[in-house]
Amino acid sequence: VGEVWWTDGAIFSKGLVNSHATDSRELTTAHQAPRHWHTADMAMATVPIPVESVCEMNASSKTGAIEFRIGAWSALPSEHVMGGAPQGRTKSETMQAAGEKWQIEVVPGGCSMPDESEEEVERLKEHVTVSLAYTGDSEALRTKYLITLVNQLPGKADRKVDEPGVTFGQVNTDTIFTQHGSRDFIKRSDLQDESKGWKVNDRVIIRIAITTFGDLESTVAAAAPAFTPPNTVTADLKSLLASGRASDIALYCGPREFNAHRSILRARSPYFEGLFSSSMR
Repeated sequence: VGEVWWTDGAIFSKGLVNSHATDSRELTTAHQAPRHWHTADMAMATVPIPVESVCEMNASSKTGAIEFRIGAWSALPSEHVMGGAPQGRTKSETMQAAGEKWQIEVVPGGCSMPDESEEEVERLKEHVTVSLAYTGDSEALRTKYLITLVNQLPGKADRKVDEPGVTFGQVNTDTIFTQHGSRDFIKRSDLQDESKGWKVNDRVIIRIAITTFGDLESTVAAAAPAFTPPNTVTADLKSLLASGRASDIALYCGPREFNAHRSILRARSPYFEGLFSSSMR
């Protein structure tokens, strides 16, 4: 097609509407004056526009880990915690990681909320709750963390729960937390079964890896220019042939020997393409 016509939602060639159109009227109607694109203009539209400037936006981050080693798990309080009740909770001492202060809290009897159904409360009573408590000074600290229950038997995998994004602070709001974790981290019966390795000789090890993120910062720099090879392909191929560099085949004509390159012979000659594609040697 020598040229293409375009108008709202339809493409036309030589004044006829294609199958995407809803109307077969001629393009010359006054109320449907088309925009006229030549195919050369369409080809130019595919040429990539060079990038002149780049803005990089990143946030600084810090990563660290804390570990709570509980040597007498059976001595911890086991009652179920409803809401914010203090009974049944066990917290580690304050520890430092990623430049901030943290504690690990465990609730062996599980934790539920007053507005949850009876069925959900009973389910949570069967689980151990593990959470990360923030005791630092930040008002809004973007964080991700990974809770690991270390398996103490050789060859057995740890249990892990990943939290990809949470904001910690000094005061609880709809989006900021002083404490955050998993209320059904592991079934209590699984943890207490020492053959599974989560608790060995009444010892439990909980590790939390923490990454904190600072404020977003931007930098602007000129884009590196795209590499444009020199327009010397003919001369380069002649030089490659004359020098014999990277030659992988030799052609003989009488006493004369010519070093050549299989890939170039195949690309430029149907004879050599057929020869090298066959079983001939």
